[in-house]
Amino acid sequence: MIDRDDEKMLDYLWDPALPEDPDVRAIEESLRPLRFDPAAHPLELNPHSTRRQVRTTWKLAAAAAILISTGVGFSQWRFTWPSGRAWSVSGESAVQSRLQVGGTLEVPASRQAMVDVARIGTMRVEGGTRITLRSTQGTRHRLRMETGQVHVRVWAPPASVAFQTPTGNVIDMGCEFDLQVEADVSRLRVRSGWVQLENSLGESLIPAGASGEMRRELVPGVPVFDSAGPSFLAAVRQLERTGDSGSLRSVLDSARTEDVLSLLTLIARSTAGSDQLAARAAQLWPPPSGVTAGQVARGDREALWRWKDSLPLPPTKGWLRNWKDALPRWGR
Repeated sequence: MIDRDDEKMLDYLWDPALPEDPDVRAIEESLRPLRFDPAAHPLELNPHSTRRQVRTTWKLAAAAAILISTGVGFSQWRFTWPSGRAWSVSGESAVQSRLQVGGTLEVPASRQAMVDVARIGTMRVEGGTRITLRSTQGTRHRLRMETGQVHVRVWAPPASVAFQTPTGNVIDMGCEFDLQVEADVSRLRVRSGWVQLENSLGESLIPAGASGEMRRELVPGVPVFDSAGPSFLAAVRQLERTGDSGSLRSVLDSARTEDVLSLLTLIARSTAGSDQLAARAAQLWPPPSGVTAGQVARGDREALWRWKDSLPLPPTKGWLRNWKDALPRWGR
């Protein structure tokens, strides 16, 4: 229950003109020096300045809206490609101006051609290359490459572009890469993002800064970073093909911290000497808590993936980080 003194206090708070309490009066007097004096500190409002600020704010908001709508419209336009529309071919040494669906671009050894991959990227085709456009629509573009070398730069969702080669498929994950194709081997070097190699025997993901190869009779090759020494690269490829103890020893001796991805991928392939590979990988990059080298060597897939996920690997293709890839050739 509220007593009379409390009632008086509440009444005064709502209406200071009511008879005042002596205690309240004493408090007011002690706080009077701190009271705001509007005469000493007038608030100057410039109506013209206020209107300018409001106009500026509206202009910025309108500009932001235009930019957003333009970006959305550009993305929709970029990723909308009519089914079957031909690709443009350019360059002083280009042998043709269009690449039709079902058509083949064959570049002589002494020439080079630039091809617009729909609206999502470009492809530089080197001399001696034979390539066929199998299908094209929206963000799904498929080619067949029989021989030669191309440099591809794409800014698009994963798997928008894929190459069929004599040794298997090369699937772009929205990135930049070099692809060299021969009758018995396809060699890939990734510059940004990731690329997937796959054939009837398996698949392999190759990150930026690494290379891989694919042969008909083997699972697509283990990714090896380009910074690795030639002895490590040669030993990995030999170990993949033969599994001999000499190449295993060379891999173990020349591996660096950056090569742990290669070691773990070899283990995932049940390569001979997996226990030694796991022990060496643990020395270079210890597995995360709850994962042991022994688990991985014995084929524990979950433990292997947890170890891989702890590695400082290159990021996937970033829309903002790689925004320049969205520009036409003349704007880069």
